[in-house]
Amino acid sequence: MDKEKEKIIQQMLYEKDIEKVLKEVQAINDSEMLYMYAYNYNWDNGFEIPKNIIFKDCCDLSTALMIFYSVDGYRYLQNKDEKNDSLKEWSVFIKELYDRILKNSFIESNTKFVPPLNKVQIFKLKKGLDMDEHIFLEEIGSNDLNISL
Repeated sequence: MDKEKEKIIQQMLYEKDIEKVLKEVQAINDSEMLYMYAYNYNWDNGFEIPKNIIFKDCCDLSTALMIFYSVDGYRYLQNKDEKNDSLKEWSVFIKELYDRILKNSFIESNTKFVPPLNKVQIFKLKKGLDMDEHIFLEEIGSNDLNISL
């Protein structure tokens, strides 16, 4: 990732006006920039921006999986049927993202993603997941963009 793109992402990360950030996210056509922004996203700012990211055509599978685990995807995979009325926005977002990942709605790229799970967590999940859900446990890509800005 070149320094100019990193500078643009940093400016977006520290921008207070969410509408301005949404416009900038909509203008991004680079999956690496989307990944870097999402990787550094402050989740205290809510789900609106990440929701826009996952519906962009250039959002890749690595970005989708990274976002999934950033919003406690492990907990969701452990108990997909759990209803949580106190976290309704989270429940809707995580379910929608989960479904889109299973439907292969994201492009594949070389961006690296390693599930943030230890061996015990992977073992437990493998026992309860269907084969098509193993995508949540796979390492993909080789271009490591996990850079804190």
